[in-house]
Amino acid sequence: MDEIRDFLLSPQEYLDTFWESDVLIWIDWREYDESIIKYINEKLSEEDKVKFTCVEIEKERDVDIILEKNSISTAIPYAEEYTDRDTTLKSLQEYVSPKYQIRWFMGSLGSDTLAFCIYPSAQWEQLEEEFGAEKVAYYFAPIKEDSVMFEMGMDEVFNLLEQRGEA
Repeated sequence: MDEIRDFLLSPQEYLDTFWESDVLIWIDWREYDESIIKYINEKLSEEDKVKFTCVEIEKERDVDIILEKNSISTAIPYAEEYTDRDTTLKSLQEYVSPKYQIRWFMGSLGSDTLAFCIYPSAQWEQLEEEFGAEKVAYYFAPIKEDSVMFEMGMDEVFNLLEQRGEA
């Protein structure tokens, strides 16, 4: 959490250092969805790891990913034709909540490889108290049910970059 705190204290000064930080989970738009779960699991304690199985199916997407928590199995709700990173990340956020939050590092906006961080919700709340919820969310957007990350159109990306003063 110190890396995020240092970054929030001086985003311009620490951007390059933070970009190389181990706190970031880099996900390419071509990533296999089960790989995303593995990346998230690398950051979690053994007891909090996401339990999942991949099942081959007779649909165009060829696979279902089944998450298991508290002896309840739930398939990630993909479209019939394909799996997608946004749905995977939103389902993972729901799975790890309320104990953890996955946040999108907005410094990666506009790239085909996006960066994410996962930390206990209490630590995000601590950062919000220290720096303000708006500032924390500006740099580390919470993943919500309606979040669009990888599925964002280029016009939307450019509009958001412009709104953020980064275009």
